[in-house]
Amino acid sequence: MAGAATARPGLSVSGEGHTIDLAPDVDLSAGVEISGRGNTVVIAPGVTLGTAPQGEAPALRVEGEGATVRIGAGSSLRCQLRVTGARARLDIGRETHLHLFANLVGPDVTLAVGEHTTMVKASFQLHEPGRIAVGADCMLSSEVYISLSDIHPIYDLATGERINPAASVEIGDHVWLGLRSMVMKGSRIGDGSVVAAGALVSGEVEPACIVGGTPARVLRRGVVWRRDFDEAPPEPVILPAAATSRLDGLLARLWRRARR
Repeated sequence: MAGAATARPGLSVSGEGHTIDLAPDVDLSAGVEISGRGNTVVIAPGVTLGTAPQGEAPALRVEGEGATVRIGAGSSLRCQLRVTGARARLDIGRETHLHLFANLVGPDVTLAVGEHTTMVKASFQLHEPGRIAVGADCMLSSEVYISLSDIHPIYDLATGERINPAASVEIGDHVWLGLRSMVMKGSRIGDGSVVAAGALVSGEVEPACIVGGTPARVLRRGVVWRRDFDEAPPEPVILPAAATSRLDGLLARLWRRARR
């Protein structure tokens, strides 16, 4: 167990065999609690760790066995993070700005968030073995919900077989998830895509497209989005209708190839 780190205000440590590495400038006033056995918590320099509004303290609670939490340099979090599953892993990249609730309660679960990603308010549920991965430079709006399972099992009455198994979620780089959108188990969203407000994704989304509806369907292909209006738009490419159709076909082929 790390020596000096365990004496810091806001940090509560019990159990045994932990590895704790907290940069000196990390603000722990929102509370970090570590218990269980053999957990690893590494928080890099420049991290701000606060409690999400209306969330219960502490901001980070690690209670499992063999869990790993890593938060990259310069990240700012308002959060309620619960890591209780055996061998659970939470990996947050550098320079993120996140308002999130996350329950890593299943065994062998992983939540990974790429660098420079922002979240206004998002909820992640990991109740069964699997992985939710959010790429770099993503933008998640308010009340976004992502889960790798239905949380409760459903069985076939005749056979007793479970019919709703968990499945991992993969979200590419530079993806925009709109207000109150939902990304369900087994979904895969390609780089650069936009999920419209209120959409429910349950399947695969091509790169560089807009999807909307319940369930989500492609509304437009070949798009590029920016965070701010003062960012330069892409160089325009004006194509005749036949060429546009060929472009749609090319994007679809590239997506199929990326899935292999």
